Amino acid sequence: MRSKQKTVQFTLGIVIILGTLGWLGYSGVQESKTYYVTVSELFASSEAHQRRFRVAGDVATDSIQRVEGRVRFQLQQEKDLLTVVYTGTEPLPDTLVDGAQAIVDGHYREDGSFYAEAVQAKCASKYEPAAVKAARAQGKPAS
Repeated sequence: MRSKQKTVQFTLGIVIILGTLGWLGYSGVQESKTYYVTVSELFASSEAHQRRFRVAGDVATDSIQRVEGRVRFQLQQEKDLLTVVYTGTEPLPDTLVDGAQAIVDGHYREDGSFYAEAVQAKCASKYEPAAVKAARAQGKPAS
């Protein structure tokens, strides 16, 4: 009889441990999900304030402001502007300049700002062939 009781206790313990591990795994995956959207798709989303997003757009001209350990700038896509506030610990990329393509990762809040935890910037002109850069500098169309 004692052996059967120990077996039941052991089985119950295993079930509790496996259930807890399963719940932790599921909740971790749900928390780390990031949806890749554009600025206009973010504004159109009905769940914009509830999920983590990765948003792509172009840095608006003269919008980068560095104040009190924060960096504010705007991402632009056509007519839509998204205010981004970055307070992360990593330094911003050198290629984050006016007109650069950028991707921000974080949360969109009720105050209308996107709070980024990570910022990536792309500068396509940095990787152009020298002949294309020279033609562009002279105001000629690239061939």
